[in-house]
Amino acid sequence: MFLVDTLDAKYSGLVGELYQAEVLSREEMESINCEVTSIIQNEKLLSVLSRKTKDQFDKFLDALDKTGQQHVRNHITGRQRQFYVFVVFSIYVLVILHYFVVVNGQ
Repeated sequence: MFLVDTLDAKYSGLVGELYQAEVLSREEMESINCEVTSIIQNEKLLSVLSRKTKDQFDKFLDALDKTGQQHVRNHITGRQRQFYVFVVFSIYVLVILHYFVVVNGQ
């Protein structure tokens, strides 16, 4: 819920920036902008972004910087970094376990 509450799609110019960067289509931009409350706009924007490519998501992160929302970018990228570290650590543990099973099994 933090992301929905702190993201400012309504007044920051983020939606327009994403349209200019060709992340959002005109229809997506209009659909987001027609929502009455900023929370619903944020939720709709995040829903649309969840179906975009990695390159488009990176443009979204850049647009957060351009619209003065670095705190949201930091929150998102911090979580991604933690997930990446978790995945790498998990793979490392699996490789070590596999090694011990192979060595002890022979």
